[in-house]
Amino acid sequence: MQVMSFDVARVRGLYPTVGAGTAHLDGCFSALQPESVIRAIIATLRSSPAQPGSRSPRSNRTATSVLHARRAVADLVGATPDSVVLGDSLATLMPRFAELLSVDWQLGDEIVVSRLDADVNLQPWLRVARAPGVIVRWAEVDLETGELPTWQYEQLITARTRIVTVPLGNPATGTVPNVRAIADLAHRHGALVIVDAGAALPHMPLDLAALGADLIAVSAASFGGPTVAAIAARPGLLLEMEGELALPVPQRFELGPLPIELLDGLTAAVDHLAGLDERATGTRRSRLVASLAAAGDYERALFEHLDAGLRSLPGVTVLGSATDRLPVAAFTVARRSPDQVGDFLQRRGVSVWTGPAGMTQLMRALGVDEMGGASYLGLMPHTTFGEIDQLVTALEQLAA
Repeated sequence: MQVMSFDVARVRGLYPTVGAGTAHLDGCFSALQPESVIRAIIATLRSSPAQPGSRSPRSNRTATSVLHARRAVADLVGATPDSVVLGDSLATLMPRFAELLSVDWQLGDEIVVSRLDADVNLQPWLRVARAPGVIVRWAEVDLETGELPTWQYEQLITARTRIVTVPLGNPATGTVPNVRAIADLAHRHGALVIVDAGAALPHMPLDLAALGADLIAVSAASFGGPTVAAIAARPGLLLEMEGELALPVPQRFELGPLPIELLDGLTAAVDHLAGLDERATGTRRSRLVASLAAAGDYERALFEHLDAGLRSLPGVTVLGSATDRLPVAAFTVARRSPDQVGDFLQRRGVSVWTGPAGMTQLMRALGVDEMGGASYLGLMPHTTFGEIDQLVTALEQLAA
């Protein structure tokens, strides 16, 4: 009932790019921006924003925008505004936290990472582990299903484990690991749990406490926001950490100038997610939970149709078959490179992602590199059954 009542036509009307003749199935790799996000960014630029901290009206206005952005991210992940650290990307934020959390690591300490981790979340921890001689333990992926088995963490996590990284939603296989079970094992040994939201938005509500995460990383661009990122911490964690700067929390963890031109766009993107289901009421947090649950139900029905269509095509191989997964997929076409696939589909009005995916460990483990790479697609709340049929028909022509 909830799937049928999700008003995809209304949602599509919120995106200026939808309806221009192309089925946008790039997913989180190239998410479309809704009109409200575009307007918010333009309005900010027209006001000539200045960095916060001064007494000028422009600086004061930006300080308000920063506060609104922290509140928006806090509502999105179930955190508090004073636990939200903002930045231009996870490529700058994650190394910052890796450096601070590793200051007291010693020879023989351990971290647990996984082949399912994205490069942007994985590489900073591998770098800081080298200097003190920290042992890196790897959680492996089931190569057939793409799942991340929970049982292996019982052997991987020990009393010497300092950090456990867990990807919430992989953008290639769609795998959603049992984050809470892994987090409980880590906390039993006193380790911190770093969760990368990945492609989870806008397909499911996020709740930092329910996940058992100590830190959760979110990239706004993955769900139609601007190129802004945030890391939210569990209550009290930032106060336990020592930053070099004599600034209040959370500012002491933010390096360099903030991307102030884009912060109102971040808030607008969160508000857009909260309004996906027009029946949702209450606080923004309540509307986010209801809207993302409704969007997820709608996309789940779409993905079942997509998955059945892809797996029926000769020459098309879909990577992974996880039971608990997001509506995203990576696939290969026999005797065709990703560029050839992308060009063919584009000529038939379908856009998928064929560029860098930032998942080196996973693609290497699956042997995708030996096949010339993969193409990636992801459904969004504005996707329709007709667009899926358009993709499957085009791939059938290509495979033939």
